[in-house]
Amino acid sequence: MKALVVCRDNIGDTLLTTPLINALANGGFSVDVLANSYNAAVLTGNPDIFRVHVYKKNHHRARGESLLKILLHRLRIIWDIRRIHYDIAIIAKSRWDKRVLKWCTLSGAPKIIALGAVPHPAITELVPLPAPHTEHLVQLFHRMLAPLGIRDAAGPLHLFADPAKVAALAQQYGIDNQLPILGLQISARRLLQRWPESHFVALAQMVAALGPCQIILLWSPGAEDNPTHPGDDTLAARIVAACNLPCLIPIPTRTLEELIGAMQLCGRVVTSDGGAMHIAAGLGKSIVALFGDSDPVCWAPWQVPYILLAAPENNVVNIAPKEVFQALQHLAEKGEDAAILQPESALNLG
Repeated sequence: MKALVVCRDNIGDTLLTTPLINALANGGFSVDVLANSYNAAVLTGNPDIFRVHVYKKNHHRARGESLLKILLHRLRIIWDIRRIHYDIAIIAKSRWDKRVLKWCTLSGAPKIIALGAVPHPAITELVPLPAPHTEHLVQLFHRMLAPLGIRDAAGPLHLFADPAKVAALAQQYGIDNQLPILGLQISARRLLQRWPESHFVALAQMVAALGPCQIILLWSPGAEDNPTHPGDDTLAARIVAACNLPCLIPIPTRTLEELIGAMQLCGRVVTSDGGAMHIAAGLGKSIVALFGDSDPVCWAPWQVPYILLAAPENNVVNIAPKEVFQALQHLAEKGEDAAILQPESALNLG
């Protein structure tokens, strides 16, 4: 049996699909994934996936790259997925939409499985949604396995860093794996998820004062005024200058593969909710997760030790550096046995 899983969404959503993919593979399916050029790298090296079809969204095209070239490549992918003759296609999205459904119908799969409340003639198995704010997205995706008779509980995320890339980054930046290594990921798309520059500086100084360590600074690359992919190069430079700490190591990850490799070097990670947080979870890292206006029930780190700090007034500006520092100490003390704390308890560690 051949299954096509369609992942059109962002990095985090794609990673949260990997437990479903694993369950499909364990259930006897040969699994292919349709991904886009923005998220496909998180599927590299995944042994549960036979092949990944990668297309490019129009707004992701490089400067000087013709739209015609992208469209011709997309036609080639449509041809490829048609000739494979998939038995099922699964829409990896919390609610199906017309764009992702179009890919499923183009595949020619006789059975299409989706989540949602609105039926469509092409969707043969429409899986109903639970009450809002009651299930993690991983669990929601797993509901789509029931029509296939697969009842396995959802396992961890599956993400595989390239060992050569990890080793090269460690050598290039002088990473000493005998020291505690903290990852500080400073970027967040949503305004209420952006922890202030001054808070990152204060936290880095608190951590450095504890003793020998290394702190890896991670961020979304590029200029902040880039209309397609706004970046935090300037913010990262200001934080490095303000900290003035020899143990603070900025690693400008220009590709998703580099971000995965750099994250693998870290022990614990501090990050706001977003794709980078799910990368850390996929690599099995302990996480202090900063949540502003996103839903912790749906988006919390999946099956790793974490402490989730839910911000007062849904704005991470209101999470003090001392609270994050205390959460990091708690994770360090508990190690792999750290409790996965709910938001209301995470703010009372002192």
